Amino acid sequence: MPDTSYIKDTKLITAILPKGRSRPLQEALVEQKGIHTGHFHYGRGVGRDSHIRDRGIGEQQEREIFEVIVTQDLAEEVFEFIFDQARMDEPHGGMMYMASLLRSTIMTMPDIPEEED
Repeated sequence: MPDTSYIKDTKLITAILPKGRSRPLQEALVEQKGIHTGHFHYGRGVGRDSHIRDRGIGEQQEREIFEVIVTQDLAEEVFEFIFDQARMDEPHGGMMYMASLLRSTIMTMPDIPEEED
């Protein structure tokens, strides 16, 4: 049974990004910050200032929604890191926001002995 415990004062950072930017961002968070709590999924839509908005209904762009939960003391640093790594300062670079969470669950996997050949 995995060990489950809770931490308080965490933040959920959400970034809506152009397709193809989430995986490198996730890898950078692991390699450079040691943060393994990031994940992403996909969505579709047309932005208000999209260059295809006037072509007609039904033309949508795929987006990646990247989410990561961090402690409150790391939130601003990680927010800036994501902004830089995901190149959000470029045109149509996406948007992001941060929300406070009451508590988060920390899950750790049990130690499993290595198999011998």
